[in-house]
Amino acid sequence: MIRCFFALCLLATVSAFAEDTILLSPSVPEFVESYCLECHDDLTTKGDRDFLPFLDDPNGMDSFLALEEILDSLNLGEMPPEKDGVTQPSDDEKRAVIREITRYLTAEAASLAPNETVLRRLTRYEYNNTMRDLLGVHPDVYDATTAFPVDETKHGFATVGETQVLSEYQMGLYLESARNYLDQALVFGQEKPEVKRLEIKPTEFSSGPVYRGAVAYRALAEDASYVDIGHGAPDDRRPNVPKSMQGRGVSAAGTYRITIKAEAKGRLDHGYDPELLGIDLKQPIKMGVWFGDNYRALEKSTTRGRNIIEVFELKDNEVGTYSVEAWMPKGGVPFINWINGPGASKRHVRVMIENYHPESTIWTPTRVDEMREQGIEITDEVVEKHNASVVPASYVFRGPRIRLYDMVIEGPLDEEWPPANHRELVGDTLQPHKVDISAAMLKLANRAYRRPVEMEEIAHIVKYVEDSIEAGENHKNAMKSGFSAILSSPHFLFLNEGNTDRRPRLDDYQLASRLSYFLWSSMPDEELLAAAASGELSSPTELSAQVDRMLADPKAHALAKNFTTAWLRLDKLGLMPPGTKQFPTYLGRRLEDAMRTETKMLFSHILEENRPITEFIEADYTFLNDSLGEHYGFTDVEGEHFRKVAMPAEMRRNGILGHASVLTASANGVETSPVVRGIWVLESVLGTPPSPPPPDVDPIEPDTRGTTTIREELAKHREVAACNDCHAKIDPWGFALEIYDPIGGLRTHYPKDGRAGRGPEIDTSGELVNGDSFENEVGLKDMILERKHLVSRSLTEKLLTYGTGREPGFLDREEIEKIATVSLEEGKGLHDLVHEVVTSRIFRSR
Repeated sequence: MIRCFFALCLLATVSAFAEDTILLSPSVPEFVESYCLECHDDLTTKGDRDFLPFLDDPNGMDSFLALEEILDSLNLGEMPPEKDGVTQPSDDEKRAVIREITRYLTAEAASLAPNETVLRRLTRYEYNNTMRDLLGVHPDVYDATTAFPVDETKHGFATVGETQVLSEYQMGLYLESARNYLDQALVFGQEKPEVKRLEIKPTEFSSGPVYRGAVAYRALAEDASYVDIGHGAPDDRRPNVPKSMQGRGVSAAGTYRITIKAEAKGRLDHGYDPELLGIDLKQPIKMGVWFGDNYRALEKSTTRGRNIIEVFELKDNEVGTYSVEAWMPKGGVPFINWINGPGASKRHVRVMIENYHPESTIWTPTRVDEMREQGIEITDEVVEKHNASVVPASYVFRGPRIRLYDMVIEGPLDEEWPPANHRELVGDTLQPHKVDISAAMLKLANRAYRRPVEMEEIAHIVKYVEDSIEAGENHKNAMKSGFSAILSSPHFLFLNEGNTDRRPRLDDYQLASRLSYFLWSSMPDEELLAAAASGELSSPTELSAQVDRMLADPKAHALAKNFTTAWLRLDKLGLMPPGTKQFPTYLGRRLEDAMRTETKMLFSHILEENRPITEFIEADYTFLNDSLGEHYGFTDVEGEHFRKVAMPAEMRRNGILGHASVLTASANGVETSPVVRGIWVLESVLGTPPSPPPPDVDPIEPDTRGTTTIREELAKHREVAACNDCHAKIDPWGFALEIYDPIGGLRTHYPKDGRAGRGPEIDTSGELVNGDSFENEVGLKDMILERKHLVSRSLTEKLLTYGTGREPGFLDREEIEKIATVSLEEGKGLHDLVHEVVTSRIFRSR
């Protein structure tokens, strides 16, 4: 819903003194009195709405909120409700009132100063991406912003300027972050690192000898030719780190090649009772290759600073060689783990030893007493002889494990010296006193400020550097301070879109920045800045060509990632993670990451193939890997890689409403709520968020004793008159989604008493306030598709919010409606919608 209440309130004051007063046609209050007042007067106030003050003064200060709500309800088809005894207006009457309210609000909004983007700074992800492209650093694996405060959001969008804050404390963090990234980029005084080859033998993974009867996390072969790893999980608290890397890591930053010889053992041919073993072995054993950005990242108390490089599926009983390259910082520590393993517990090994390998079990005094009580004749000599012959339990265990033969680390492999990012900043020299300080500062400022910079603008920074050197500071630190000042300047941290003209158009450099942060979440590249410098970027032909070029660049994946996160509220995913006992696969199968990837890849596909935006609702395909495919019930999706798969109707998952990402983000990790999911549909899909609860309603739930399902609980709740009207609008949109559990798994019944087992059957039917009804999620999607114009309008508004850094105002509504309409035409798709957004007056204006 487009909101501009404060601006419209100010509008009332301005309009009162205008020579040509804008007046609302009497037909609108007559319509409200005829069709709305029965439920919305001072006595009934359904939905906490009383329209009598509006009727008393239709052109007054309080009329704007009422008119906007009336307009939204009419567009949604909610009001007046189609119930017995409720008089219905004709379609012609509705259309006439919608036109008049739109005309009036648009005219009033136009008389005000335009709704403009509040000066906005880079979000954390935009800042990191910009540092990546500006300095050639690696924030994805060595993030210098981990101490930054979380970005404030508005309806999920961190790019909205009016919600952003910048404290003195955060400014200090920007300075510190800039220096950390500059330390990665500059190599003053350093010789080219020698390429080293470190061959790591299995003995380096063993914690020492395994004693008789003991179960080890890592069991070294008697001849030391391999080590068996029988534990592991995505959040492994016992990472398998070579002893030679412990406490120090790699000696220099750079690209390294990690090569591992390993195989999977015991997954298929262990000979144990699978139920007794208690490990899900449907998937192949997977080996994760990681690195910690420093040795502290490998402590048992944390997983912070750990970076996944690659996941390999090991062959059963066949030694394979697996190789991967990755950039690591100085001190980075590579390690491996069984990423889909049974966790850190040794219980499954102990149980197998006790049941299948009694010869490897130490006879303790307690055990001997038990045997004698059972009538077994046993002497102390027999006990001593048995215990002396016992071998370590890990040597006889035949269950699933990774068998590692060796690991080789080679690097750094970078051939250029000094590196390209160093040369980009200060040239080829490794001696800081030889750098032309003024030229280096100006060159960085031109790129960092994303526009031409005159020397006068940075003269104070150059002088500071020179004065520092004169005062005794070394050249390297003085220059880093100067560079840090540029990288902490408002000209860098904020997008410069200032202008004093009324409804100003962005100039070409401002447009280049807005476009690059919209599509790439990063700074403009040289080609885009060259187009701005030529003055051609704002021409429709050049702008369109740049959009096509930029969308074809891999950096456009940022749009799919960051926009879907905001639009679909995937920022909530992981905030309330499900319990490992109730939903063990969520962590064990790394479902959260897979969920995000599925939704991101669907968006990318619809964008790249220019598919209709209605496919977000009805797509009969999706993108899965083995873990998410298994979660959805597929049996033929194998492997870590994601691929496009057809979605059979019986899977009941067409479109984003069936995506586990959305369904998990709209639950609390324990249970589901039709209210939360219904609000998500109204806000994120239809763009018609419900009004907040009335302030005088006690948030404590009404008495729901004796109820057995959430539907019955909500029916009890709706017995409270103040709650009924809002829940009548919200709840039906969420009822159909109750067939999905808190992590998006399909179900037909609620759990019994909140625990495992079959409880009450789930009723997925619903009836909207206008009388439309459906039986299940298929009918729900049909209802949404009948309102596809709202879907298109909502998506347009959210793309503009994300791209411009402000929420559209009422003055923007007419253009948004045109874009939404065009985007639904035959042959049009998401790629076309992005073009329409970028070329719109809204996007190209402040």
